[in-house]
Amino acid sequence: MKEPEEKKEFTYEMLMESFKESRMEIAEIREMHKMAKQEFEEIRAKNDKYLKEKFAETDRLIKANAKQIGGIDRSNGLMAEEAVFNVLDKDKTFAGIKFDDMHKNVPIVSGFRTMTELDILMINGESVSLIETKYKVEKKDVIDLINNKLAYFRQYHPTYSNHKVLLGIGGMSFEDNAEEVARENGIGIIKIIGDKIEFYTDGIKIY
Repeated sequence: MKEPEEKKEFTYEMLMESFKESRMEIAEIREMHKMAKQEFEEIRAKNDKYLKEKFAETDRLIKANAKQIGGIDRSNGLMAEEAVFNVLDKDKTFAGIKFDDMHKNVPIVSGFRTMTELDILMINGESVSLIETKYKVEKKDVIDLINNKLAYFRQYHPTYSNHKVLLGIGGMSFEDNAEEVARENGIGIIKIIGDKIEFYTDGIKIY
């Protein structure tokens, strides 16, 4: 016959001991959680610092590249301007018209404010030629020549109000529709091709 199992009594002391063990386990869990949280904060701080440094470095490189590209574009633009100016300066003739004087980088000012700048200005007793030069001519450059540079010249140089005005635009390359817009508005085309400069002034308009 199977002997009856001995019943274990759950005493008050045993209950308190169980509570004590539970409190210790909870304290250990809290400590582990605290340590894990601290470790997480340290890792996050390191990651934040690393990302900030990387973003700063990336931003610096972008600005440096933009500055370098801007410098190259400006250098190419000045080269185009110099090439066109030197060719025109040989006989001071544009669109079959002989001019007496030539100037480059002529500012148009109102008081102390520079409104715009003319890359090349050619003048004689009856006519004036305003020529814009770019490394790459875009449609907006053509529109700017008509709407801004010509308008400012007329406004701030009334001495030449009775002069005929011719417009020209030149560059080493032209955006797809820039040349078309220039021709439609009667603007002379100047193309820098290698060491040669070609002029297309048929149908040029007198402004």
